Amino acid sequence: MGVLSHSFNVAKGVSRPRAVGVLTLGVLAVSALTVSASAEEMPVRYAGWSMDDAEGPVARAVEGSGVAKPDADLRFSPGARFGEPGNLAPGMDTDKSVRLNGKHQFGQARPMVDTSERFMFSTWVKLASLDGDQVAVSQAAADGSVFELGWLGGRWTFRHLTAAGDVIASVNRDMAKAADGSPWTAHWVSLMGGYDPETGEIWLRTQATGSYDACVPGQPWNCYAAQLMPENFDVAPTEWTPSPGGGPLLFGASSSGGNRHSYWNGWLDDSQLWPLTYTDETLLFVIYAETVVSAP
Repeated sequence: MGVLSHSFNVAKGVSRPRAVGVLTLGVLAVSALTVSASAEEMPVRYAGWSMDDAEGPVARAVEGSGVAKPDADLRFSPGARFGEPGNLAPGMDTDKSVRLNGKHQFGQARPMVDTSERFMFSTWVKLASLDGDQVAVSQAAADGSVFELGWLGGRWTFRHLTAAGDVIASVNRDMAKAADGSPWTAHWVSLMGGYDPETGEIWLRTQATGSYDACVPGQPWNCYAAQLMPENFDVAPTEWTPSPGGGPLLFGASSSGGNRHSYWNGWLDDSQLWPLTYTDETLLFVIYAETVVSAP
């Protein structure tokens, strides 16, 4: 089964699809490194955040093995609502998320992403509103440039900006609604974005949970289950300036010149940072097999 892909014009060059393994899972969720892949086959995740903390304001971080990593804990703004239902199927009461108001709330950790090296983020998001630019994850580099992963310009986006806010490169999923016509405020979406310095590319992978009954036009008896958002993977070339992370790492906002903006209005859940660009089926299985293990 092939990957459904689209191509979009970007600031520099044109994004192009790249084939990856296809996962056929009834429920997608994010995983700690606890499934069949061995340590020799799979690199260690740098940090993961389950967002399962019941009260906040801290979302505790874990390493690849589930061991607490307190120096990577996320501290959220006052008022951020912890203990909200998470991205897993109904009935999984132990899976929680954090709700941000889109006005001034965000989470912050120390600088963590060395943007001169390869990296990738995976996170689950759900919008409460489609209005305006909303950033799920971002971090500035020491040269002032910044990466942003989120809902930007009415599209799911991973992009690279200059310190002045000009777009250097952007990869987009041009899908304003779910395939059944329902708004994204009704669905959890998996966003993955990263950078590969060897190829000089940023990339974006998107997928959503759930399916709906689709019928062949004019044949209401000939129906099948179709995905709300089939998996999609695209890349775009970028002239990324090698620069160590200048941070901080932000969840639910972006920054320029030290000012916060583009606040997330909705929910964030199971997030992971990997020090690699690795998108074959083995890693996808690890990320989507089960939830991030909460810190003890």
